[in-house]
Amino acid sequence: MSASPSSLAALRSLLAAHFPEKNRKPAGIVPSGVAALDRALGGGLPSGQLTELVSPKPSSGGQFVLGRLLLATRQLRQRIALIDGADGFAPEAHPADALRHLIWVRCHATAEALAAADLLVRDGNYAVLAIDLRGLAEKSLRQQPASTWYRLQRAAEISPAAVLILTPFALVPAVPWRLELTSPLPLAARRQSQEMIAARLAVVLTRGHTQREELTG
Repeated sequence: MSASPSSLAALRSLLAAHFPEKNRKPAGIVPSGVAALDRALGGGLPSGQLTELVSPKPSSGGQFVLGRLLLATRQLRQRIALIDGADGFAPEAHPADALRHLIWVRCHATAEALAAADLLVRDGNYAVLAIDLRGLAEKSLRQQPASTWYRLQRAAEISPAAVLILTPFALVPAVPWRLELTSPLPLAARRQSQEMIAARLAVVLTRGHTQREELTG
């Protein structure tokens, strides 16, 4: 779905029809399927909060984390929404069963992606809202006012969803949790099992209860 103004209105109507609004309070965590990331966050993505995952290079593991998150939420029978800011998600790279619980919103601009995020974070029917801003123009990302992110954080606080924002550089001001994927995955990783890759993925916590702590699986 392309997130134009008309399609956002259609998405709003579709969600209202199929998933009536629920007054649920956020609670708990959502395991990501990546041991180092979950350990840094105290067990998983915190519900009702923003978590920024900085993935500075295409090979640094951002797509892998998304894939693991799809599998983890599918195993727990939880819904996940992906706002694909630059329309870079490749569903064919994932098992068909891992996509059955996914709502995929395809965007082509920063404003579209953030408008969709503002809508879906308030929907109340997702365990995870993933907002992938990688691939978007750096200028448009940096031009977003701080109020945009604070508005998203306030909406997340009354939502049951854990909000994961994937960025190419540290972007979200005063985010409760920020982690960085610092080491590119080697080409040999393609021949390894997902469990082996997840165990070796290096995650650096740069904002949270512990600063600059590097963790691996």
